[in-house]
Formats: sequence, structure tokens, C-alpha cells
Amino acid sequence: MAITAISGDGLRSKGIANPANLGEQVPNLSIDRTNGLQITIRGVTSTDGTEKGNPSAAFLLDGIYIARPQEADVSFLDINHIEVLKGPQGTLYGRNTTAGVINVITNKPEFGKLSAGGNIGYGNYNAINADAFFNAQATDWAAFRLSVNYDSRDTYTKPASNDPYFNKNFRTNISVRLQGLFKLGENGDLLLRGAYSKLNGSRDSSLPTSNFYNIQSGATAGSPRTATWAPIGNTSQALTSTLASASFNTPLPTGISPNQYGGGNVNSSKPDVNDIAYNVDAELNYNFGPLKGTYLGSVRQYNAKENSNALIGVNLPGTFNGDYTQQSHELRLASTGQGPLKIQGGLYYFREESRIAYYIYNLAPAAFGNTYIYGFPQHTISATKGAFTQGTYKVTDHIRLTAGVRYTADDLSRYGHTVHINSLGSNVYAGGLYNLTPGAADRSYVNDGEIKSNKVTWRGGFDADIGRGLLYGSVASGYKEGGFGDGCSSGAAGQSLVTTQGERCNYALGDQHAIYYQPETLIDYELGFRGTIVPGVKIDTNLFYYDYKNLQLSAIVPVNGANQTITTNAGRASVLGWEFEAQFTPVHNFNLTTGIDLTDGHYRQFCPSGLDSSGNCTVNSSGQLANYAGQKLDRTPSRVIYVNASYLVPVGEGDVQLNVGTRLSTAYSVTVFGDNGPYWLKLWTPAQTKTQASVTYNAPGHRWYLSAYIKNIENNVSLVAGSASSVTMSDPRTFGLRAGFHY
Repeated sequence: MAITAISGDGLRSKGIANPANLGEQVPNLSIDRTNGLQITIRGVTSTDGTEKGNPSAAFLLDGIYIARPQEADVSFLDINHIEVLKGPQGTLYGRNTTAGVINVITNKPEFGKLSAGGNIGYGNYNAINADAFFNAQATDWAAFRLSVNYDSRDTYTKPASNDPYFNKNFRTNISVRLQGLFKLGENGDLLLRGAYSKLNGSRDSSLPTSNFYNIQSGATAGSPRTATWAPIGNTSQALTSTLASASFNTPLPTGISPNQYGGGNVNSSKPDVNDIAYNVDAELNYNFGPLKGTYLGSVRQYNAKENSNALIGVNLPGTFNGDYTQQSHELRLASTGQGPLKIQGGLYYFREESRIAYYIYNLAPAAFGNTYIYGFPQHTISATKGAFTQGTYKVTDHIRLTAGVRYTADDLSRYGHTVHINSLGSNVYAGGLYNLTPGAADRSYVNDGEIKSNKVTWRGGFDADIGRGLLYGSVASGYKEGGFGDGCSSGAAGQSLVTTQGERCNYALGDQHAIYYQPETLIDYELGFRGTIVPGVKIDTNLFYYDYKNLQLSAIVPVNGANQTITTNAGRASVLGWEFEAQFTPVHNFNLTTGIDLTDGHYRQFCPSGLDSSGNCTVNSSGQLANYAGQKLDRTPSRVIYVNASYLVPVGEGDVQLNVGTRLSTAYSVTVFGDNGPYWLKLWTPAQTKTQASVTYNAPGHRWYLSAYIKNIENNVSLVAGSASSVTMSDPRTFGLRAGFHY
């Protein structure tokens, strides 16, 4: 299995304080901030961060799946280590793990210790990050650990001139976690964990696309339009918005407040986030002799009240309210004997229920079908049930075989409305009903969808001790549930004209193919080796091949007069890659790491407008032949080369650690997908390097430290997400100081 582990001390020494910076340390991993965290592993990702979307890579905290990508975008708090597993991990980890898994493991309460520690850092963009912990044993059978964190910084973007509503605070997060570990006699223990986070700031990082790209006016048949990389001036100038921020206390033409329909953060007149997240977790372990039982359960709540810039040529006020409730339960049994067979199995249940309302105000009369206010209130339920088993058999003292299987059943449903309000001062929702009359001045159409799917995924592999290393190989399948877009599936020829809740279904008479998409599946083939080949030289290399079917792709396209997030399936796609890393220790205290990642990912079959009777791609509504076969997968540079060096210099009874590294990535693209010509657009990021360095003084016994760091010395930025009107870019140059203590 291809796995990378980074210790908490390793994260601190390199100035990594949040998940978005992990890509600097893990080959073939990219973590971007869009609507929360967007994780890309080996070129595989998901761009639908909505309540009905599912990531391709799962983010876990102490083994518990975090459904909301916004909740995952918080600072690391009292971390023991982080594991990054590449390739499908569904056999043991379950839902949404086709690309892989990031598992963040926190420090647990410890018996026999009274300890405390803390870290504080300050950097450019007014970045402040501080955390602390306190650990104590209360009785012979109980120990507790309290951890707190404060994380704040300004946005990397700069405002347009004379912008009174610009919110320069990108993030101000406060988190606290309390854990209790209780011994249950000699054979078991119970860990209880409670956490609370308050999340504030604008989270606004969108800029006009014209700040970075010149967009081609037309395209040839069967080919996408392209956007030429052409930043306006240097990085600082390109990160300056040319548009004024939206105001949330300026009345609409008839005096209506933007908070009247969607709510948002009513305490702010600027783009601002006011979210809270809290959870209660439990982990029970008990040794029954030949078997060890584990229960892992969690109940999580995420509440959002947000004002945001809706960039549609100009910044318009948008408000968002969201209420998300998640629960998950896993029960595992694992053998503990000394025989050649080690086996485990278990049951899993997950459910998330969300209620959201998103509204955009002050739309020009000519936009969205002559609409002034556009709304999107929805109720979504996602549930998963699973059963799994995996075993490893020791054939000889040096050879082991592994096999596993998992059954997963998913049920995803949503009911809501897409609202158009044309006459200011009126309300499309009256008397408990929405106006569904086609062509009415104030109207809505229903979003009513449900999809049930199930799948058996499996894994088979081997590992063998070869000299001072490990040779391994595996074949595994992956699966991500299907879903739906906006609209309703009733109302077509021969079907009822009413939805599941008895309302009129008008949307079904339009763009049917945009509603449902199928589950995403893949087969992954891996062969790798890690170990010491000669004294002072270690290598870690892996060859992999992904065979994808129904790869899920999302885009924002116009449907029924309004922009909607539409997900479709690519027929087939494949990824062939080679990862190679070598670590050299030529002298004591000096380490040199160098590596290369080669990736060839492309679509083998993808006709977004559908197939004709002969199996050929059809033309879209603009008369263009939309055929993506042979196009490269997004966010997949063909080559990434990196070099990192570290040197430890003894200073008295302490030491100074020096780190420097650079990373070269070849060009890659982000495609704006859709079945209309103007929405098939490739945004290219050119090849670039990013270099980082740090120096840390560790006091005797590592009781305290002082560190300075700089990242992205070249001040290069790359595309994270984009459309024909707006883009989000990666972090520019950052630097700062950090200090901490431990006793």
C-alpha cells in the first residue's frame, strides 16, 4: 500500500499549520481551498462541494469521516501524526475513498504524565496561529487532555480602490477539544471526545478571470477553447480585485434587505462567515481474548451563516444558511492470536441531513431570465450502510497475502426549490407553498431527486520482505455513489406531473440528462518497493494504473435561465503513473530527499452531449461536437520533481535544524465543463517552481524551540478553481516566526 506518514513535530518544523499545506510534503497530493478543502490525489478529485456532492478522497479525523469540506479546513490541533493513503481504500475506510484517504491522528490523553505545551506563530498577511495543550492523570483509571487553538490571517487578495465593504480578514477560527480516557479494567478502555470550533472571516479569494487569463473567443469543432496565462503585472497586482465588494446593508430598489430571504450573517454588512461546528465522539476498545472489539462513533453538527460575494461580472450580495447534522457508527472485531491468519471485520453506518438556503440579490433585470433575486432552499439526506472484512495470511516468515471485501449501500435524496423573484417586494413562498406556475413573475421549480446504489468493492495483494526492504503489490476496486443535479425526474412522457411531495414538476420537460449521474468506479493496479538498498540510501517507488468508469465531473452551466452545478459522467478515463523517492544520508545529521512523479491521465471516452445510435458523440446545443476523448485529466501535471535537504547542527546541548526544498511542476489545466460551447474552456497554469526554507533552534531536551520559515520564495501562484468569469488562486509567498514549549 502506498502510504506517507508525517509526525506532528515534522509538521511544526516546516511551518505547516493546516491541511492545505500538506501538498508541499506529500508526492502526488494537492489540497486546495475552494468551497472548503478540495483534495486531489494522483490527479483524481471532485469539484462538487455542495450538500449533495461527494469527494473522491476522504478526510478523516481520528478515523471518523468528515463529510463537510468546510469543516476540514481548520488548523491542525495537537496532532500526533498524519497518514496519507493513495489509491482506493474502500475495503476498510468506506465511502468516498476512490482517490485515497487523509487520516489526521490527534494526541490522546496519557497516563502517568502531567504535561503541557504550546506554540505561537506570526507571519505576513497578519497571520497568527497559537495552540496549547494540558494533559493530566486524574485517577488510576482516568486521564484528560485539553487542547485549544486560535488561527487568523488576512486574505491574500487586495481590494479594488475605494471599496468600503472589503473584508480583509480571511479567517479567524477558535477551536477547543477535551478528551477523557477511561480504563475499563485490564482489558479495555473508553475514549470520549468533545470539540467546538467557531469559524469567522470572509473566505473570499475569488478574482476576475481577466486578472490572469486571456480567453480565446472561439473554438474549433471537437476542441475546447483555451485561456492563455497572462497575469496583469506581478503577483501582487494580479491578486488585486478590479471589482468592489458587495454590500449587505444597502437596500434593494424597494427597500428590501438582502437578509430578508436567505438570512446569512445579519451582524455584518460585509462578506463574512459566522459558522460553528461541534461534535461528540466515542472510541471503545475491549480485548475478549482471541478477539479485540472496537466501536467508533460520532455525532457532529455544523451551522453556517454566511455573506459572500457572488461574482457574476460584478460582485453581488449572496447569503447562505446551512444546518448539517452527521452521525457515524462503526463496529469492528479483529483477531489477536499468534497464528498465521490476522483477520478483521465490521459494520458501518453513516447519515447526514442538511437544510440549506442560498440567495443572490440585485441581479440585473436581463440576467437569469429577468430575475432580481435567485434562491436555492434545499433539504438533503445522505445515508450509507456497509459491512466489511479483510485478512492477511502469513505464507512464510517473509511473504504475506491480503484479501478484503466490502458491501456498501447508499441512499441519497433531496427535495427543494430553485426560486426566481422578479417583482421586488413580493414573496415566492406564501401560505406554505411555492408558486410553480411557468412564466409567473415570482416562481420556482422543484428539485426532487433520489438515487439508491450498492456495490461490492474488494482488494487483493501481497507483500514480501526482500533484503532490507518490502516489495508489495495489489489490485483493488473503488466506488463513489451516484447522484443528481437540479430538477425533478417526474413529468416526462408517460409519468406523473407531480413530485414526491405533490407539487407540479415542470423542469422535467426540459433538460432531462442533466439530472442523474451514475456511480463512479475504478480498478487500481499497484506494484511498489520501499526500503534500504545500500547503507545510507533508502528508496520508495510505486507504479500504478487506474482504470476509471463513469468518472464524475462537475461544472456550473446555465439551465432554465440560471447557473446550476451539473455533474455528468465521463465514459472512461485512465491514469498511469510512477512515483520514485530516494533518501540519502551521506554523513551524520544530513539528509537529502529527491523524487519524481510521472503521471499520464486522460479521458478515453467522454461525450457530454450523449451518444447517437451508432455510439458516436452528438453535437451540443451550440452545434459543436463535444468529444473530450484524449484530453488530459484536470490538475494532473505530467511531471513533478522535488528536492529537499535537512541538516542538524549541534549547538551546545541543543541543536539547529536547517531545511530547504524546491518543487517543479509542469503545466496543468482546469477545465470548465459543460455541454454548451462557451462552457468548454481550458484554463492552463504554466510550469513553475516553488521553494521553501526553514531554520529551527531546539533547546536542550527540546523543551522549547524558535523557528523561522518562508514558503513559495518565487511568489508564484497557480490556479485552484476557475470559470469564464472568476478564478481562485493558490497561496503567494508567506513567511513568519514560530515558537513553542513543552514540559
